[in-house]
Amino acid sequence: MSVDRDVLCSHLKRLKLRRIRQLVEADDEEVFSGTSDPMQLLFELTSREVAARDETRRQRLYQKAKFPAVKTLDGFDFETQKSVDESRLQQLAALNFIKKNENIVFLGPPGVGKTHLATALGVCAVERGYQVRFTSAEEMVDELYSSLADGTFKQRLGRYGRHHLLIIDELGYLNMDRTASNHFFQVINQAYENQSLIVTSNRPFQEWAGLFDDTVVVSAILDRLLHHSHLFNLKGNSYRLKDKIQPSQEVTTSN
Repeated sequence: MSVDRDVLCSHLKRLKLRRIRQLVEADDEEVFSGTSDPMQLLFELTSREVAARDETRRQRLYQKAKFPAVKTLDGFDFETQKSVDESRLQQLAALNFIKKNENIVFLGPPGVGKTHLATALGVCAVERGYQVRFTSAEEMVDELYSSLADGTFKQRLGRYGRHHLLIIDELGYLNMDRTASNHFFQVINQAYENQSLIVTSNRPFQEWAGLFDDTVVVSAILDRLLHHSHLFNLKGNSYRLKDKIQPSQEVTTSN
């Protein structure tokens, strides 16, 4: 039986089987000459279609995550940063904390690896098919502030809650007024027991009262953030400075 290749490709396009259509159009010898078994050929074609779709979805998840850079746990220097328990991080990389809607908080001075670790866990989540969003605390607050002008606050707030994992980086560099403090609380409250958060901060918890407008809001944020959480206190000097100073020099990292 002779097959009209153009009609076949048209059918494949209509069925949205793009990868199989590409193989047919290219007359890929590796696929079509590799077996005479129709079932084996069908399996090979559908496997390649599934793999192509998985890769497309993976790339879209990366785009939506908005990581500043792709980091991995394998790329983290646990030998230098001895205040971090590598085994705990590897356990968290299994992502059971996302299934349980638990949170992770990384505290420590600038440059000790908080953002790297937060991003690396986010990358693990994307690779497993989870929806992730990375944002700095300042960027998130600015976006919610701007939404007041065009009346889209509820929609933008809701977008932060649609992800399996929301990473809020660099809390501590911005002092928030009453409106911003309320917005930040609403993000945390929306996430509570509904999604997982990873928060990084250069400030210990006892200093968070100075970041927000109202101590009651601080208590409410900490209550929800820490109820189901994994806490890491990172110590040491900045990685970004270690190659720029002499061994005899001492560098003190301020908050």
